[in-house]
Amino acid sequence: PNFWPIGNGKHMLLLFSHKRSARYYVGEYDRATHRLIPDYHGRMSYGPISIGSLHAPSATIDDSGRYLAIFNVKEGKAEQDWNDVMTLPRLFSLNPDNSLRIEPAPEVESLRTNHRRVGPLDVPANGETVLEGVEGKALEIEAVIDIGDAREVGLYVLRSPDGQERTRISFYRNNPHRSARPTSHAYSHLQIDVAESSTRADVIARTPETGPLVIGDDEPVRLRVFVDRSILEVFANGKQCLTLRAYPDREDSAGVSIFARGGAAKLVSLDAWQMRSIWPELQAREGKCSAGG
Repeated sequence: PNFWPIGNGKHMLLLFSHKRSARYYVGEYDRATHRLIPDYHGRMSYGPISIGSLHAPSATIDDSGRYLAIFNVKEGKAEQDWNDVMTLPRLFSLNPDNSLRIEPAPEVESLRTNHRRVGPLDVPANGETVLEGVEGKALEIEAVIDIGDAREVGLYVLRSPDGQERTRISFYRNNPHRSARPTSHAYSHLQIDVAESSTRADVIARTPETGPLVIGDDEPVRLRVFVDRSILEVFANGKQCLTLRAYPDREDSAGVSIFARGGAAKLVSLDAWQMRSIWPELQAREGKCSAGG
């Protein structure tokens, strides 16, 4: 367990359990009794904990007082070559209303190179638009999407030109007319679906990684997507982050597309960068789409 001050006079207990995987409590720390009085509880992982998703966290406070955490990620295929690879560092903080804010550590932006921009772009209902010139297997994407009338909007990444392999990242607006007292079934959701990610025989099937993401009726979906060959991390609206493994088999599975279902949407803007490697021995592969660990 990791127990640190997170701001606004609150502490966060970040832990892992084998029934609920990575999760957290935010609340008041009573220093006299050394007890945490939780204000609320949340999860960091939502699917099968042993198949390609988030696992045990480690956290610390840096010299500027930031609450930073890093997680390990389990394998999603039979071979165990890259089991327990680490996530990007996550920066946790509290909003003025004490809700949890989740962002990638801003230092990762130093790895950006070869910037491309797309949009604005209309996204037709039940259609998919390939974003020409946006591709890669070591890629960061910042996308702002106006949901419009769509029930689901999102991106495909690691996409082969014919769409045979593709990984879906999407936002579901389950009930756009939810009442003032929403029940659990009225919440909207963010998901990563790897059902079509790979034609490899050794990839283990699993359900999508799906977590709640409640945004305002007029608020756009803001996605920060990190693709690093076999690992995907998706940050959304500063409120949610999902992590999953994907293993496209084809060398050309590197494209990106946008789609909408049930109604039309609009891509307000999309910025994409190739990501430099922090490892000198891999810098020769920067900007290339070849498969890797």
